[in-house]
Amino acid sequence: MKRMVSLVMAAAMAAGLLSGCGSSGAQGGNAGTESVKEESKKEDSKEEDSKAADLKTEGAGGETVKITYLSRFVNPELVRAGYYIEKLNQFREENPNIEIEDISIGDDSEAFKAKINAGVASGDLPDLFIANNGFPLDQWVENGLVADLTEVVKAPDWTGPSSDEMLEAFTFGGRIYGVPNALNTGQVFVNTGLLKEHGITEVPRTWEEIEAMAPALNEAGIVPFGVAAKSKAEVGRFISALSCMMYGTRFRDQLADASIKWDGGEGMALAKQFKTLIDEGVLDPDAVSFEVQDTISLFEQKQVAMMYTAAYHFDRFQQMDFSDDIVCVNFPSFGDRPENKDIWIASASEGFMISSKPGTPEYEAACSLLSFMLSADTFKGYAERNGGGAFPVDFDFDFSKAKNVVGSFMEEFSKRTASTDEFTAYLNNASLVDTTRSEFQSLFVGRSPEEVCKTLAEQYSKEGR
Repeated sequence: MKRMVSLVMAAAMAAGLLSGCGSSGAQGGNAGTESVKEESKKEDSKEEDSKAADLKTEGAGGETVKITYLSRFVNPELVRAGYYIEKLNQFREENPNIEIEDISIGDDSEAFKAKINAGVASGDLPDLFIANNGFPLDQWVENGLVADLTEVVKAPDWTGPSSDEMLEAFTFGGRIYGVPNALNTGQVFVNTGLLKEHGITEVPRTWEEIEAMAPALNEAGIVPFGVAAKSKAEVGRFISALSCMMYGTRFRDQLADASIKWDGGEGMALAKQFKTLIDEGVLDPDAVSFEVQDTISLFEQKQVAMMYTAAYHFDRFQQMDFSDDIVCVNFPSFGDRPENKDIWIASASEGFMISSKPGTPEYEAACSLLSFMLSADTFKGYAERNGGGAFPVDFDFDFSKAKNVVGSFMEEFSKRTASTDEFTAYLNNASLVDTTRSEFQSLFVGRSPEEVCKTLAEQYSKEGR
């Protein structure tokens, strides 16, 4: 049930391409399956293991292998994107026989989702691409759209994410179909300088403290607490964190085993609390009009004092002119529930998947790129470039290198008592995930908590939950 996450601080692991799924000249060793039926999957897996073990990439013989690559890394001015663009170019230089068509689309855009969905509909997904649990990964597995990567990850030369906890989001029927490319945490970025200008000298840690300061900030035209509510993913992350501060991880567990009822009790209380934050001016009622980058821009313009968002955006905050005034803290707790204050939202549910069929040159080439981009050395290089962070692999890191924003995050994250993914991640139902996020999103446009919870109760019931 629990998805444990950890900050990386262990021994460095040597980089290198997999012998079972490597670059030019490396032999293939991964199993795959194309069967829809679970029983036949197991038999097919054994057969494909044997076939792939004897196959070398076409590039090893001097032939060019062409693959398509879809990531979120497109803007070289951003630290993370710029770093991974450099790594892609490095791989190209080191593997001249692998031609990579980069069709990446930046950030959390609808265009990215549309690209993936179009590939699913046509049966022509990119050879190597990023996906997350917002998509129906289980259906992709069942329909043979993505390759089994179990033998890749279990190979002796693999240095990337390998723990059961890190791979849980991509594990189906005991087999691994994807590998996380990040450990994505949710944290609050606080402009301490802006707060001090309005007489707030201590970083607010509870919703009671934020509610108390809201009137003065509203009067000055400042949003106390920013959330990019146009993004369903951001709304989902926010309400998950809110549920943790109200109920600990119990709400997640009860939702997963279908014992939570939305039209009464804790589900209704969660929706009402969210609506209260909107009505009291703590959250911007117009937040539903803003994507993540819009809200970050408002923060940079000092129109937002605090903002909750994903770790993907650390680089934007670190590059701000007043970055020395920015600190990272956990999601606000409630004063009467201090036992929940150090529970963090952290997810390893986004990662790379491969669509090309095992036993083909395209699959071998995609595996080579996968193992390179997700190696411990690659993650360590990014940590050194970024000045720290949280990652799905272990390696040595000197905390003295951490920049202010990330450094404050690392200190806060180290105090966590528990970590959990967004609660909808435990539903394993993409339709319910989308419905849950959308309904809470509608609270910004006049829907009542009662209406929202009634709809959720009906939809969950239809899905047998």
